[in-house]
Amino acid sequence: MKKPRNYKNAQFIESAILNDLTFNDYLNRLRRVALSRFKWKLPNSMNSIYLEKSLFNNGMSALLFDKNYGFINTDCASSGDLNIYHLPTKLNCFSFNYQTTRKLYTGLNPSMSEIQRKQWEQYECILVQNNWDLEPTAGTLELFAYRLYQAERAIDTNVNAQRTPIVILVDEKQRLTVENIYSQYEGNRPVIIADKTIFQGNPNLGIKAINTEAKFVALDLSEYKTKIWNEALTFLGINNILEDKKERLITDEANANNELINLNLFSYLEPRQLACDQFNEKFGLKGTEKEISVEINSDLHNIVKEAQSSVSYLKGGENNGNLYNATSQSM
Repeated sequence: MKKPRNYKNAQFIESAILNDLTFNDYLNRLRRVALSRFKWKLPNSMNSIYLEKSLFNNGMSALLFDKNYGFINTDCASSGDLNIYHLPTKLNCFSFNYQTTRKLYTGLNPSMSEIQRKQWEQYECILVQNNWDLEPTAGTLELFAYRLYQAERAIDTNVNAQRTPIVILVDEKQRLTVENIYSQYEGNRPVIIADKTIFQGNPNLGIKAINTEAKFVALDLSEYKTKIWNEALTFLGINNILEDKKERLITDEANANNELINLNLFSYLEPRQLACDQFNEKFGLKGTEKEISVEINSDLHNIVKEAQSSVSYLKGGENNGNLYNATSQSM
């Protein structure tokens, strides 16, 4: 990386930049994984990526019918009082250049006529919950990204210490001169070239170096970082046990890990499926080609299937994608 210039402490500035880049890089990696877990079947007027981003950042989103746009999904915020199930009675639905306040659909009026139902479409919306606590995924992944960033930068520091395990003692007047010489060493120059007259005329001036004897712990830190990454994937409901590790695990340990992974995954899937069911019920789409649905992304579904989970997601056929069976068999 090119060092910033015109700063009194360029090395500190460069380190701060690397810290920010490392943290943001890990957060973006985890965010992309989180946004890729589910596959939505929605009308063309809706946007599944925007929907998942809303859930990721805000913990909740809204599905509604707009007379100008048709079926749409928006960001939302709680409004009004709480109902008997501690859910908001109203939602403030908004996006860029769009805002409306809608009542929360509860499904308590199934006897409405077709005309009444059409009229009521303008007043209600469906709440999509990221999880049953309405919490965004972003907050937890920011903590994981912070720990990963700390581990990664500690590895960088430790590896760099193996190249330069010394403390250089110089006169303050010669600090800039020595830093310029050392920059050649830090830049992996094969030969360091310096002015031979630098220390002439001052017999008391010299360079002293102290060996810090930095211990190489990068491998241990790398293993620690891998454990943090795997814990983050477990939180997202993604199998992360490597094949060589599986062989060392006893069956009970593997089953317990698979169960935790799938319970985490279903804590995100079930609220989304509930929203689909409510949407199809409200707008009379259930059992038709236009009904909306959400399922585990096919690639992730195959990984979960191979894990012989204690939770089975059966889709298609007579189960119609809505059946969850607790079982010890593979899917």
